[in-house]
Amino acid sequence: MEYVFRYNQSSTDMRVAELKKLFTQQGYQALDFNDQSSVQKGIYYLEPRVTVDEKFWRTVIQGSLVFGYQPTIDNVPAGVTYVSLNEDAEFIKANNQLTAKAFRQIVDKSYQGKNKKILICGYGKLTTALEEVFHDWKIAILNFNWHKMPELKKKYGNLAYFKDAPFQNFSIIVNTIPCSLIQVSNWEQGRNKQKIYDLASAPFGFDWRGVNQADYDYKVLPGLPGKFYPREAGTAVFDCIQRYLTAHAKPALALCITGSACSFAKMLDVLAKLVEHYEIFPVVSPNANVPNRFMDNLTLQSEIRRLTGHEIVTTIAGAERLSSMTQLKGSIVFPATGNTLAKLTHGITDTCVLMAVKALLRNNKPCVIGLATNDALSSNAKNIGELLNRRNYYFVPFRQDQPIAKPYSCICDFEQILPTVAKALTGQQIQPLLLGVI
Repeated sequence: MEYVFRYNQSSTDMRVAELKKLFTQQGYQALDFNDQSSVQKGIYYLEPRVTVDEKFWRTVIQGSLVFGYQPTIDNVPAGVTYVSLNEDAEFIKANNQLTAKAFRQIVDKSYQGKNKKILICGYGKLTTALEEVFHDWKIAILNFNWHKMPELKKKYGNLAYFKDAPFQNFSIIVNTIPCSLIQVSNWEQGRNKQKIYDLASAPFGFDWRGVNQADYDYKVLPGLPGKFYPREAGTAVFDCIQRYLTAHAKPALALCITGSACSFAKMLDVLAKLVEHYEIFPVVSPNANVPNRFMDNLTLQSEIRRLTGHEIVTTIAGAERLSSMTQLKGSIVFPATGNTLAKLTHGITDTCVLMAVKALLRNNKPCVIGLATNDALSSNAKNIGELLNRRNYYFVPFRQDQPIAKPYSCICDFEQILPTVAKALTGQQIQPLLLGVI
């Protein structure tokens, strides 16, 4: 996975546990905010009304996504993206419905009496959800938007109020306005006669200046979905995050690494650039998984996992399954040895790299070749020519690297891999293909 899921391990919000379960079921690793065992990018979840300080931001890894309920958060460091869950229409609707259902449970449990009249302060999406669950109550609306009054008067008649209302007439008052607009001092005679609930975000809807808040039966009710419906609330958050990831997903490619060990260090440099633009699924040939004099094979594997966030495909069976991964847009064979070029030309699939290319070619997806071989201008010249003439094969521009010492050797231009891939994904071969001598 490109990301790990990061959460507050000490949280008492039951949504957190539900999210951890959902992410791990999808194959994500789940880590605490402060767990430094992984330097992989994270999906961070901030609970409702949570406050984060500089210490939190110092631990957030570059390239990570932070999801929270607040519209904006100050001091988000460069390289980290903050996403407000409340900017997603589907999440807002689901969360409001759960909030309204939970609030109805609270009212039914605590309310005693026959005067089933409720004053809802504010007229937004949460109020719409409250209207549905309090359908058997007499609903009144206190509104602070003059332009909505004609609509509300038509719907509620004399129970639609602008800026002021006879608070003492209602047994339940509930606020949905996240701004202290309601002057509590206007209904001194109603103290201790109503139950007052605040469902809004800070600074809430009531202006308590000059009024003793303790004289009123007033309760702030944060995080109702997580307390009453943790599974549904966690799923709503998870679905919202998944929608964001899908909408902002990078194109996915299979990077097929062969046994040109002398190119591994440069290959890792290229991979670090590729993962900035693409989600990379690594496929490593058995010939690249053996000790060599250029780079320790275990170090190579560790770096590939760290950069891509995915496990390495090392078997033919594993590579064949890539054909069913619809998000994969194509493959890159880099570094491509002469051995691999010859086998691609003749349809041989005896390694995971060759099977990965075949699996994606059969779905009409491009294969980019970044060659690095000592026999490009001798025994493999005919194979390069054959592949150049085949559909869906695209070559990274290449040149002779040591024409005196190794007159038949060619290597691709590592700086041209990204632009070659971009062109190949649109069905074009980048030009010029042949470069001068290094």
